[in-house]
Amino acid sequence: MPPELLAEIFFFCLPFDKDMFVDPDPADAPLVLCAVCRQWRSIALTTSKLWSSIYFDCDRWAIFETKSEAEEAALYVEVCRDWIARARSTPLSLQLYANVYDGAGSVVDSLLEIIGGVSQQWQNIDIDIGKDLPLPFPGNGKYPLLEKLNVSSPPPDRSVLSFRDAPRLHDVFIPTYTTRIELPWHQLTKFGTERMDIEACLDLLRHASNLVDAHLRILPYDASTLLQTIFSLPQLHSLNLSGAAWSDDDEDMSEMMPMTLFKCLKTPALKTLALGFENVDIEDSTDISPFLSFVSQSSFQLDTLVLSLVPHTTDALIKCLKATPSVIRLKLQISHQIVDADPLFVQLTDDRDFLPKLESLSIALSSWRPNIDALVVVNMLLWRCIISPVTRLQSFRFLEDSIKSHIKAHPAYLELEASGIDLGLGTERYYDEFMHLP
Repeated sequence: MPPELLAEIFFFCLPFDKDMFVDPDPADAPLVLCAVCRQWRSIALTTSKLWSSIYFDCDRWAIFETKSEAEEAALYVEVCRDWIARARSTPLSLQLYANVYDGAGSVVDSLLEIIGGVSQQWQNIDIDIGKDLPLPFPGNGKYPLLEKLNVSSPPPDRSVLSFRDAPRLHDVFIPTYTTRIELPWHQLTKFGTERMDIEACLDLLRHASNLVDAHLRILPYDASTLLQTIFSLPQLHSLNLSGAAWSDDDEDMSEMMPMTLFKCLKTPALKTLALGFENVDIEDSTDISPFLSFVSQSSFQLDTLVLSLVPHTTDALIKCLKATPSVIRLKLQISHQIVDADPLFVQLTDDRDFLPKLESLSIALSSWRPNIDALVVVNMLLWRCIISPVTRLQSFRFLEDSIKSHIKAHPAYLELEASGIDLGLGTERYYDEFMHLP
């Protein structure tokens, strides 16, 4: 068999996970390929792309007390060093998690040195280290091949970490974003953060005109800080917007009105929208006019809508859904402020103009469960799955155990099952699926 063909087959033997990082394992590719025969070893060692991805396992060396353990740790560092050397000039995908520093300092420091030494080859870099560890980013701040960045540790106080000289960078996730991390906003197509203040968010909206996918959790803010300008994100297809949990230092914030951000946002190409605000003042969250004006001024055709714990009244929830008639997939986590959800199911029944394209519906209840009549749910399903002259419901998830037995005991339940609908009732394993966005 030609060596070039074997090299291609070897590449498909790599144990890639979803993020394309390979954990060195003598029992798995590419190392195991080197133990088959002389020819395979030669081909494996000279095929640089087999060594272009690595996950540095620092947890394994969190504590070593004996001389043999120390020697094994040193050997692991050398294995990683040789691994990277075999990649030669190939673009690299590197991942390192090291939140424990005591006892593993020498190993982690050596691995960070290896990572920093090949920064010109970074293509996908995922770094999560403790605050006492030095970030492995070079002083010149040049990353000619970097495309994807995930850095969980902010730079030291008063220092700046710049990625403006990374001409290929387009995908960034920074759990705690600070403006001391400089990004080429105009290049980014995907950005995510779990903690971001309103000033940084407005800066993103002002400059990230090519953004396609955004996952933003915004810290509490005073609505008066918002600008009158409307920022347009013409390429944005997916927006996940939520309120970040605040610390004791944020207690003086008298207002947190995440919905108000919609007043200065326009997204004509939006297809997926997810909203979730857990720590919202009830009086401030009842005003859905910013959402309605956002939908109106953007004129998008939404496919997927996820509303988690908002709005806080059934009437407001129905108004939001009426404003988005193009929705095909709908996921609702009902707020604990809603005491009667029956009107929602009634609205979903017999009204061909209410969500006429709906194919998938998932509903989860908060710990404070509203009143829901099993018969109302069954009638909705019969209408949407069998009777309705519009689009038929293909999938229904209802994460509520209390009325599951009543729904299944209804004489029409067998008819619903026979209709072919994908039913999931009161099954907690569906929760992860509910929270997942396409």
